[in-house]
Amino acid sequence: MLCAVVVFIARSVPSSYATRHRENRQKHESVWRHLDLGVWRLEVHATLRRLRCPEHGVHVEGVPFARDGAEFTRDFENLAAWLASKTDKTATCRLVRIDWRTIGRIIERVAGELIDSDRLSDLFEISVDEVAWRKGHRY
Repeated sequence: MLCAVVVFIARSVPSSYATRHRENRQKHESVWRHLDLGVWRLEVHATLRRLRCPEHGVHVEGVPFARDGAEFTRDFENLAAWLASKTDKTATCRLVRIDWRTIGRIIERVAGELIDSDRLSDLFEISVDEVAWRKGHRY
């Protein structure tokens, strides 16, 4: 079963984007998968504009409820990443009903946004377990 939600986004165009290029009049249909409502799979549909920026080129405008390039809403991705941290990937795939490889891509996006890249800057020493070294392990 599928339940679709159509989103109308109130927005304004920055003055640097407000040109007469054909890209500014083109529309782009976008769909994101959201958290399921019981047995119903929920999708969010929106019509977005393609805009030409003098600095960055042509881009589809972003939405606040999804990460750039994602096919899922931010809430769905956060849930899938949290489940992957608590269970194995196979159980996560069954719970959220997506492919095993997709879980990996979601984890990369969420971790890239939420984990501080400077978290190991104060690390100065790493220790190795000498008991495991005697068992024939190589590091």
